[in-house]
Amino acid sequence: MAIFNMRVLTLEGTPRERGRQHGEELREAIGRHLDLYRENIQQETGLDAQVFFDRFYVETDFLPAIERYTPDLLEEVRGIAEGSGRNFDEVLARQLSDEDPWFRQIIKFGRAVPENCSCLGTREGEHSLIAQNMDSWPYYDGFQMLLRVREPDSDVESLVFTVAGKLSLAGMNNHGVGICCNTVLQFDFNPRGLPEDFIVRKVLQQKNLADVLTFMHSIPHASGQNYLLGDPGRVVDLECSAHKVVEVPSIPDTKRTYHTNHPLVNDDTQSWNDLWRRGELEAPQLIEQMKKGMTTFTRFDALKGIVETDLPLDVRRAAEILSDHTAPICLHHLQRGNYTLGCLIMELNAENPRLNAAGGPPCSTPFRTYTFE
Repeated sequence: MAIFNMRVLTLEGTPRERGRQHGEELREAIGRHLDLYRENIQQETGLDAQVFFDRFYVETDFLPAIERYTPDLLEEVRGIAEGSGRNFDEVLARQLSDEDPWFRQIIKFGRAVPENCSCLGTREGEHSLIAQNMDSWPYYDGFQMLLRVREPDSDVESLVFTVAGKLSLAGMNNHGVGICCNTVLQFDFNPRGLPEDFIVRKVLQQKNLADVLTFMHSIPHASGQNYLLGDPGRVVDLECSAHKVVEVPSIPDTKRTYHTNHPLVNDDTQSWNDLWRRGELEAPQLIEQMKKGMTTFTRFDALKGIVETDLPLDVRRAAEILSDHTAPICLHHLQRGNYTLGCLIMELNAENPRLNAAGGPPCSTPFRTYTFE
């Protein structure tokens, strides 16, 4: 069941204090969400969750990058574990929502269908706008929320869409900096890179897109991801992988952009190519099944046909586009597969940046507008 009134939790103080507030206020929800997460690990990998965590941390090494680039956010995660009374290992693993999938692929010696989110953006007139459907596994549903994060000793305040117990999924700040994310599992990954959840929150600590881009080009990226980024003056789309960060050109005449879950310009896909060729030789029926299940190309074509029209791309139009069922762009609960957990439309205005958010499929979930006033 979609959430029509998402909870908004304000976090203030030091990073550890913010994490403890998060953990204490949402202890019951975090516990239920982590229990479902553990069940999903068992179902998907055949491993007990603790066995999975132990192997995950032996075969990857994210902590050095997290400690180097986002030590404050690591403290926040420690605070969430303390406040919720849950084990740090499982709370940290829950922040690794884009690293967990490719590690499961290693365990299963295959690749999951890369389906996760559609986004669009534009810089028209006097404003920038970026928007996305945040698609996820169905077990995320029921835990949607917004974090209102106030940074200590700073005038930066962020609105972060997430689920109970997680640092982030996407969001924007009061300086009009916004970030949307699309998983691109075909890209090569880095088991010692900076995970996506930490990247999102670090981006939202910045006051302009120039600083965001400097950061994005300076870090090792743990997972393949498309980031749609913007501030009041510009919108930029970056395809990020283990070895490359490549900007996706916008449509020349309209300055609009859109993306789903396959590479457009970044060719850092060697591990995916090798596994795909292996699959075609050893398990051709599985490969055919995966091809039939992929909607990333049909969703991209649907966005192309809608976004490139001459209609103004404003909040109302973005909501209509992201409610489309022909591809489908808007996903509902199925027996298997992803679900549109929420829809975010960010107005990146300098004077009055606003987040329009729906805690479920945008076709049927009312939007609410959140501001920084």
